Amino acid sequence: MTLAGDIEAERAALTTSLSAVGASAHAGCGWWTARDLAAHLAAEERLGGVSTFIARSLVARGIAVPAPPRLVEFAIRREHRYGFTELIDRLRRPVPRLLLRSPVAPLTLFEYWTHHDDLAAANGADHPAPATLRRAIAPLLRYQHTKLPAGAAMRVSTDDGHVVSSVGPQTDQAVQVQGTPANLVRWLAGRQTRADVELTGPAALVQELRTFTGNI
Repeated sequence: MTLAGDIEAERAALTTSLSAVGASAHAGCGWWTARDLAAHLAAEERLGGVSTFIARSLVARGIAVPAPPRLVEFAIRREHRYGFTELIDRLRRPVPRLLLRSPVAPLTLFEYWTHHDDLAAANGADHPAPATLRRAIAPLLRYQHTKLPAGAAMRVSTDDGHVVSSVGPQTDQAVQVQGTPANLVRWLAGRQTRADVELTGPAALVQELRTFTGNI
């Protein structure tokens, strides 16, 4: 399937999961309920997703633009004017076309997939990953680079040994982080407790990287 197709499919599956668990279910993301998560996603898509597209365009270039928590909470409260069923219906509409554009599409898939993964884990469900999820790894690593231990050099590779992305000088001092695309995305998104990755390299550098908690 194409990246756009996987985005549409993941969003539809997430919407179905939200509806199935119910509004008050834990979303697996901080204090959010399923209703909060639906409101958050709906807020990101307001006005055709223009502001979200701008933010993700910067992230794709490695520029960290975290939204202030109070602004995120305000956006969720604003969407709470609508009932859970209405929010679900909005998420069943087509994905805003801006969010499918090539510079930001991998991050759009990351957003839907990671929130779905959190929701599934919190409610005891399995959650597979589409093959195209690996395309989110490089922009995630660029985004998280400034949060890594100072001067850390890394090679990120899938469990078949394919190097997906790297940062820093690629010498024998670089740490290799290896795992499935799903677990690499979890690790880069700060879901370390659910991320089965292997870190190899100089012991001191590996130990430093084990302290990485780059939540998104």
